[in-house]
Amino acid sequence: MQQTIDLKKKADINLLKSKNEALVINDVINKYTKEESSKLPTFVIFLSDGGVTNHTEIKKALINAAKYPIFWQFVGLGGSDYGILEKLDNMPGRVVDNANFFHVDDLQNITDDQLYQRLIDEFPLWVKEAKTKNILRG
Repeated sequence: MQQTIDLKKKADINLLKSKNEALVINDVINKYTKEESSKLPTFVIFLSDGGVTNHTEIKKALINAAKYPIFWQFVGLGGSDYGILEKLDNMPGRVVDNANFFHVDDLQNITDDQLYQRLIDEFPLWVKEAKTKNILRG
């Protein structure tokens, strides 16, 4: 039993280190809508070092994710070529704007408060919109 758990942990870590953002997005959707369903919103911080190339799959995954109580905060860390992640605010086809992106090239120069503000910048807007669309209740 312990070996199975250890293999699952290793698989999860490898998945998170992969460049297959769409696969990770779909795995998170499954986890928080089926495995650990909750009425509370889920706030996902998704780190990327760039090299994002599978735009079509990411777009499909985020359009699908928009109907769930999950907000995606993508953060670019010292890389380049964030691809579709940089275009999230204008991405059509979603029930609600369920994602935001910013890059951090100045991690050593920003305060914790500044980083926190960047992380939650669009989350309150999403909560409001998700409530009006009955994605979130309460």
